[in-house]
This record gives sequence, C-alpha cells and structure tokens, in this order.
Amino acid sequence: MKHEIEIPDLPEDLEAVAYRKPKAGEYYLTPDWITVEALHDYKLAHLIVRRKQPRRIILEEIGEGTDNSHNHTIYVKGITIDIYSNKLWKIVEDGK
Repeated sequence: MKHEIEIPDLPEDLEAVAYRKPKAGEYYLTPDWITVEALHDYKLAHLIVRRKQPRRIILEEIGEGTDNSHNHTIYVKGITIDIYSNKLWKIVEDGK
C-alpha cells in the first residue's frame, strides 16, 4: 500500500522518492535540508530525493510564413515563446 504525504519546505527543484536507507549514489536530505550524494550504503533512514527534470517542449515546423511573419508567438500554460523566423511552428506532444 502506498501513502502520499506532503513535505513542507522541500525545495521546488527536488521530489521525494522514498524514505529508507540510502544506497550508494543516491541523493538524500540531511536534517539541514542539504542534498548529499551517498558514498556508500547507509544504516539510517533518510528522505531519498531526486532533481525534477526540466520541462521540455517540442516544436515542429509546419511551413513557411509570409515575408513579414518574422515573429511567431506560441502560448503554453502560462509561458510565452517568441520565435523570430519566417517559418511557422506548432507544439508536438512527446508522449508524456
């Protein structure tokens, strides 16, 4: 059975993976919220974390614009992307 808990003050670029004994090469948090890489297997349980992957947007060229269409703007959930080109683009789903 899995349980989900909220971890207050967890840095936004990290996500919790598990609470257990860290294995060599895994990252965990110290009591001072410092991210540390485990150099060997540990005997005490810690919060295992990993960095969140940056957001990825894939664009596909869909054709040529007119001579004066050098600025193409795409809006994605609060993000504005300005492309200075005479080509036209669309967002492509990457299957995630």
